[in-house]
Parts: sequence; C-alpha cells; structure tokens
Amino acid sequence: MKTIVCLRHVTVAMGLSLLSNAGCAENEKVAAAPLPPAKELPAAPVTGVPVADARWREIKDLSYDSRAAFFAGFKRLQARLDEQISELSAHRAAMKGDADTKDWDFAMKEVGNARSYLTGTGEIVAKATSESWAQDRERVGQAWLRAQAACARVKASTTI
Repeated sequence: MKTIVCLRHVTVAMGLSLLSNAGCAENEKVAAAPLPPAKELPAAPVTGVPVADARWREIKDLSYDSRAAFFAGFKRLQARLDEQISELSAHRAAMKGDADTKDWDFAMKEVGNARSYLTGTGEIVAKATSESWAQDRERVGQAWLRAQAACARVKASTTI
C-alpha cells in the first residue's frame, strides 16, 4: 500500500517538474526577442488592457523603479487567472451527472491553491525592497507558471 502512495507522489512530482520546464522553452524564445525598455511600458489601468493578453513575459524584467507598471501587469495576470477559473467552473457545471469528475475536482482544487499562492506572492512583492525585488518578482513568475500548469491539468483531466 505504501508503495502505491509513494509511486503516486513520484508521479505527481515528475509531472509537475515536466510542466514547470515546459514554460521554460517559451521563456527562452521570448528572451531571444528584444523587449522595449521598461520605461516605455505605461502603467495603464487594468481595464484598459484586454485580460486575455496578460503575459508574464511583459512584466518579468521590470525594475524596482517600474513597480507601478509591474503591479498593473500583475493585476492583469490575476484577472486572466480568474477568467480561466470562471471558464473551467462553467464547464464543470455543464458536465452531465454521469461524468467522472473526481480527477477534474482534484485538479480544480490545485487551481484554487495556485490562485491563492499567486495572490500571496503579489502581497510579498508589494512589500519588497530594492534589494529583494528580483527574488520576490521571480516568486510571482513561479506562481504564475504554477497556476497555468494547474489550469492545463484541469483541461487535461477530461475533454473540454
């Protein structure tokens, strides 16, 4: 019995590591493309930018002096995640009663946990000093990747 539980933990850990590395390929491609200087990014209100266009790569390199632009982008990330959760919840509500939803519900719980973690990292980076900015900003990036991986697992748990 313990072997099965251990095997599950190993499988989950390997899956998470694969999913976290999947985002690295996109980051390498984006790193090769030149980005505009951070000063050119406006600190636009959240309502002025489509939520579907929210991308971590747009804010990941912003400096401590560009905190306003970073937090505007962070709010777009949160709004995009909330939008994804709403879409997934609506799909779950539309599932037939005879559908096997155990895996779906388990995966959705991780999405909720990832959303809480993203919110928590936002609170941490809001209190960051210039010395801790890079580390705290990177935590936000890890939280975003975790949330996106969790959403992907929900979608993969059943046919959408």
